[in-house]
Amino acid sequence: MTQNKLTRNNIILLICLLIIVLFHQLLFVHSKLILKIIFTAIILSGTFSLEFKKRTRNILIASGTIPIFLNWLSYFIIHDWVKITMYFSFFCFNVFIAVFMIRHIAKSKNVTLTILINSINCYLLIGVLGALLLAMEEILRKIGFHLDAGGINFAGGGVQGFHDYLYFSFVTMTTLGYGDVTPVSSFAKSTTIIIAVVGQLYLTILVAMLVGKFLSRTKLD
Repeated sequence: MTQNKLTRNNIILLICLLIIVLFHQLLFVHSKLILKIIFTAIILSGTFSLEFKKRTRNILIASGTIPIFLNWLSYFIIHDWVKITMYFSFFCFNVFIAVFMIRHIAKSKNVTLTILINSINCYLLIGVLGALLLAMEEILRKIGFHLDAGGINFAGGGVQGFHDYLYFSFVTMTTLGYGDVTPVSSFAKSTTIIIAVVGQLYLTILVAMLVGKFLSRTKLD
């Protein structure tokens, strides 16, 4: 795959992730169909965002069909088990993509446009993965353990949607901590710690790697 195609796929992934993070609530209320299309686009663009070996890409394509299928199944069948299975498959797939993105950034010799977009995509994926963990825990508390009380307290109460978990995940990852959302259960607290630590470590290590690559390249020139 050419560099231009990789850059294009990473730009598509970036746009889709930004739409999910910034406009998930609006799309959920007004156009769930577009939301499903964007989730599908994230999986497809993520599959072709890096230069994978043929065997690895085939595995990615095969494993990506599962969350795509469940994503569209949840559009027609509204059930907690369908939703949590979709979240879990989407989580596993994107963990794989995020790990390969970090590996790709670490191994790259030059700081190119593709690497920069890759870095942003990986950061956004970490936030989405945190939201998926929190959302899955809430569903499991309801259908697995039959607990009425949620693992997270949201200001104002009411029924929470995935956009609320996205909000909490990114607020935690950026260490803003407004205090309007608080973890209550042990799992939610542990997940919150993981999101905060991973988010800060990623930024620290990423900046160090990119600056190091840029300086080494400048010395060679």
